[in-house]
Amino acid sequence: MTRRLQRSATRRSAPALPPVRDRILAAAVVLVRAEGIRSLTQARVAATAGVRQSHLTYYFPARRDLIAAVAKAIHAGILVAMSTTVAPSGRGLAARARAREFFAERISDPLFARLSMALMAAADEDESLRGLLAEQDAALRDNLRETLGRLGLEPSEDELALLHTSFVGASILAAQAGTEDAAKRAAHLARVAFDRLANAAAPFPERDSRRAAGRVRRLR
Repeated sequence: MTRRLQRSATRRSAPALPPVRDRILAAAVVLVRAEGIRSLTQARVAATAGVRQSHLTYYFPARRDLIAAVAKAIHAGILVAMSTTVAPSGRGLAARARAREFFAERISDPLFARLSMALMAAADEDESLRGLLAEQDAALRDNLRETLGRLGLEPSEDELALLHTSFVGASILAAQAGTEDAAKRAAHLARVAFDRLANAAAPFPERDSRRAAGRVRRLR
């Protein structure tokens, strides 16, 4: 009787597991980060998530469905982080420095680039996935514009597109190489691209003060 009561109390006090779909997505992200996109098979993900493969195929009938869902989840996390942690307040140099390092860290992480490339490959078989790629691209660009605006930067459409392209290109190059040096190089390029946009897109009074400071330094 006492043992039954103890088991019952243990069950009641045990934390509830996340919903099956969330467990599957979390397991997929862990596998991709550790082993790359090749590990994203239904059998591997189901085993890692601790669910039956039939449960996985209920939510994600094909591998491309799983890839798309993981890409969406990671993309949504990036957008939330960009909106809430990059520029929570202020438009000063400290806020821009936080944004600069945020972008450098994200660009040097090959995870999202790998998933995007896998999604592009899957789109060759399923044209409907191209809409998802376009939607993610537009959302990322819009959030980038909003974040820069909160930092007090006013990029033109071309300047914004150039920054976005630089970030995407650096991320893909890092993912292709898959080395620590490539990741560091991608982070460096992200910082360079951000600095150039910050200099070009700063309001005119700020740009004028920078030019004046530069002239003073040269005279010294």
